Amino acid sequence: MLRGTVNQKLISLGKRVTPPCFYPFIYRNLIAWRMQRRNPKGPSLILSYYSKIDVDIEVSEVLDYIETHGLTMQPYKWAELFNEDKTPKYDSIVVFHDEKLNLPYVLLDKKRLYFPNSMDENDIKIIYYTSQEIEQNPKSPHCYLMDDFNVKDDDIVVDCGAAEGNFGLDVINRVRKLYLFEPEEQWIKPLHATFAPWKNKVVIVQKYLSDATDEINITLDDYFSDKEHPTFLKLDVEGFEERLLLGAKGLLSSKNLKNVVTCTYHKQDDEEKLGTLLRSHGFTTTPSSGYIIAIWDKLYPPYLRRGVIRATKESK
Repeated sequence: MLRGTVNQKLISLGKRVTPPCFYPFIYRNLIAWRMQRRNPKGPSLILSYYSKIDVDIEVSEVLDYIETHGLTMQPYKWAELFNEDKTPKYDSIVVFHDEKLNLPYVLLDKKRLYFPNSMDENDIKIIYYTSQEIEQNPKSPHCYLMDDFNVKDDDIVVDCGAAEGNFGLDVINRVRKLYLFEPEEQWIKPLHATFAPWKNKVVIVQKYLSDATDEINITLDDYFSDKEHPTFLKLDVEGFEERLLLGAKGLLSSKNLKNVVTCTYHKQDDEEKLGTLLRSHGFTTTPSSGYIIAIWDKLYPPYLRRGVIRATKESK
């Protein structure tokens, strides 16, 4: 998920001069305005491009949505933030406040998922609903796990790009060890609060992951050079997935590592590049179903991107 983008800045600006009752209007219309401004001919370009070629059912579903609703990151009716009557779906999320830690939180399967105290309640609802209820919906192109591709009991899991930690919290009771890599300062205190009940098996690393190690970056190979190798990797690092994997060639060749799920929608050619890289290390790769439209980027053919690749390596 994209965080700290221009969209968020526009929303924050609107909130400073607008009563709370108009927040849903700000969110819905400012984002729509920015998408239209960046890609004013986006819908017509996409529809025209695909009108000249044969398309399958998956693409046809996306085109039908674009024709009636315009551009959105996940072009599906179920992924909309608003109901038919324009009320926000995310209003169903309840935000609590931990007075002792002075941090807000929501409940994910009865477990506390903390957020920075700088975020207001509406922002928390939107972020949680988007990252958990939409992106991790089994129908979503962005969904990391499926029934036949999941974290197993006793796995050593590495969450690359943890943000608020919803992925790690979702699997925490199954894993033997969980490593959370998150460089952004705003998430560190909330992450420590969220995973305090499991602190004996959780390690939080405030570093950027890359293909070289320096003061602010580290490679996975360097980090795990003196540790037991992980069995499961999850990558969502805002377009730096390729560099991260190039710095993890040792882990990718390790007999321990059996599953990798990586986002492929941040860059147009990531599905091909990351898939080729993973297959060169003996993995079998499968893209997620459905498509994502990179509304934050300049659009160019073929316009539709797969959300994630799920990769598995069989034991020899």
